[in-house]
Amino acid sequence: MAAALFLAVLGTSCKKDDPVPAPGDTKFLNTAPGTTWNYKTVDNQDLTETPYTLTSTNRDSVLNGRSYHVYTYNDANGSSDEFYGISGNEYYQFSELAAGLPPIEFKYLVDNVGAGTSWTQPLTISQTQQGVTLTFNATLKYTIVEKGNSVTVGSKSYDNTIKVKTDIINPSVTSTLPLAITVEPITQDVYAIYAPKYGLIKRNTQLKVDINIQLVGTQNVIDNNTTTELISSNIP
Repeated sequence: MAAALFLAVLGTSCKKDDPVPAPGDTKFLNTAPGTTWNYKTVDNQDLTETPYTLTSTNRDSVLNGRSYHVYTYNDANGSSDEFYGISGNEYYQFSELAAGLPPIEFKYLVDNVGAGTSWTQPLTISQTQQGVTLTFNATLKYTIVEKGNSVTVGSKSYDNTIKVKTDIINPSVTSTLPLAITVEPITQDVYAIYAPKYGLIKRNTQLKVDINIQLVGTQNVIDNNTTTELISSNIP
């Protein structure tokens, strides 16, 4: 359970008086209904590819007191809604990370600050199974590591991009059972690159974590190494 809870963290609004970005705007979020993005996620360990499509709907939803635009996510397993929004220069995602876990609001991007700027978000997730509650605590630290660069993804070049790195700071897992549990990140290389009009164009998640449970030993090793890239879109 601890491994699943930890991995769920990485599975990344418009207030009513904020202007909705037009398709040609320089904002890093496109809300034009009917806009589509075709992505593929590559598992770098077993070299499998998972394609999926994100489509902008004509719907908005108020979640956690913030207005979000609704997108439809489609892959081989079916479809679901995703929620992204913008408030001024701040970008948010409202995500239900996994079944049985409460949805969480993430501030994943700020577009008017320079490289080297960081912001943090406390994170607490609890899950109960078979009468045992595990609680994951950490701080997510977002850092803009590059800004204004041209980046080529696939065969397309994107200008004025922003690259954001995410670090998991001081992760821990506690249990309602009298067990000592320690969480140790071995490898962390988690970043996303965003382009004006397009939003996400590339995401890398390289994460390896050891979880040590008292009386059981080190187990539930998380070893996730995937890359997601934008393959095509209908954005002019």
